[in-house]
Amino acid sequence: MSELYRKSFDIDVHHPVQWPPRAAERPREQRGGAVVGFATTEAVVGIDVGSTEIKALVADLSGVTLSVRRTATDWHRCAGGGSELPVDALLDRVLSALSGAVRVAEESARRLTVVGVAITGMAESGVLLDRNRDPLHPVIAWFDQRGVEELALLPDELVDSFSGHTGLPLSPLCSFAKLNWLAAQGISPHLTEKWLNVPELVAAALGGEAVTEPSLASRTGLLDQGTRGPWEPAFQQLGLPTSALPPLTTAGTPIGRVDHPGVPDAVRGAVITVAGHDHPVASVASGVWHGEHLFDSCGTSEAVLRVVSAPLRDDQRRRLTANGVAQGAHVLPDRWILLGGTRGGLLLDRVLALLGRQDQRARAELDEQALASHGSTGSVVISGAHARSEDVSVQLVGSDVTPLTTWSAALDHAMAETDAVIELMSAEAGPHEHVTAAGGWTRMRSFRAAKQRSLPAVEYARVDQPSAYGAALFAAQAARSAAGETGVSAVDIARQFSGNTLTTAGVQL
Repeated sequence: MSELYRKSFDIDVHHPVQWPPRAAERPREQRGGAVVGFATTEAVVGIDVGSTEIKALVADLSGVTLSVRRTATDWHRCAGGGSELPVDALLDRVLSALSGAVRVAEESARRLTVVGVAITGMAESGVLLDRNRDPLHPVIAWFDQRGVEELALLPDELVDSFSGHTGLPLSPLCSFAKLNWLAAQGISPHLTEKWLNVPELVAAALGGEAVTEPSLASRTGLLDQGTRGPWEPAFQQLGLPTSALPPLTTAGTPIGRVDHPGVPDAVRGAVITVAGHDHPVASVASGVWHGEHLFDSCGTSEAVLRVVSAPLRDDQRRRLTANGVAQGAHVLPDRWILLGGTRGGLLLDRVLALLGRQDQRARAELDEQALASHGSTGSVVISGAHARSEDVSVQLVGSDVTPLTTWSAALDHAMAETDAVIELMSAEAGPHEHVTAAGGWTRMRSFRAAKQRSLPAVEYARVDQPSAYGAALFAAQAARSAAGETGVSAVDIARQFSGNTLTTAGVQL
């Protein structure tokens, strides 16, 4: 086992700590005969292990962000066009982001003590561990398409029942498809002890127990959404014992303390928790807490998340998954989510590139022109924002085509695809009651205007880096839970943290 991954899994997570934590002994400095004391700043860290970047965010206990550090995930390309990353390399990147963020925070805080660390990030990706807790293979990226041929060979009975039980489309994206491919490559199930999703893997490497967080388990294809237990047909197909899926452990639950040799001194001993899947974690940071609330994460891949207060039936799950909408557990207890998406952000980025408007000045100029034109699209037809689309199509069918009309047409098409996903969700779960949007595209005023035409009641979250910030909320919850405050939720923390408020449509960030 590598030094990056070596750790003890037998840590007493019930040892209480004081909350607020005791102020560490203050260093005393002699200056001209006077003794000067420096107070300790207690903080929490949220780590977001994303598909493109790994981010570490340090916040103090009032919710003020002290620092954010990023490093590229930097997948390795492999034969057949796949993407994977050795576990040691992944953990090295996480430690780099964590150390950098803590170092910057220490520069402003003088003396820093981290009391809680939480990890969120991508779902569908993870590793099988052997009985020595060593990884049996690299982390395969969730978007890697390997396993398509093996899915075609699955028994009809399993194929027919998969989506109704698991809440997922049967596609190469889910963990089951990757595990099925690994089994076909000869990885013996007799060697396997546990499956850990990426955020759970990082938490275990830092010093936590091996657990499964429900929102991440919901993306594996191994969990029965109706019973919240292992779906046995999947395990039978893979030849794995159901014990390979660790116990379900709610986000924000303390699972150990940081003891990895590669972390900064300020982080040692901090309580660890798994925050869960990045999309619902970001929604919590953005003020989306209650049933029937809709969250629109407007990034490169637009994620549409609908909170529901009761799980769906198998037949509802089958209908939704047939159209690319999944159902699973929320990171908050007694909540479920419907999760769909579009490639709207990717389409808009490519249209800006086509128009030569990617630099900040040119983009801002186009943004202002689009606002003044009231969304005139001219004779431009655009497609390619559907979740299953691979290509963007721009058809110029008239003489009145300009960069402005092309951009307006792209905005309208992106909104239409999002509306279609929302309609699918509403058909099964009823209409949503509130809608909140967040993400990089919401910084463009023309995007906001188009979104408001589509969803008139939309509000915008005033929070930067919502996934990493959301993880910090769960880190604070875990630290307080370890101190004996078991009734405090991540939502309670979010209400207390500063800067986590909503603004009405049209207010510029």
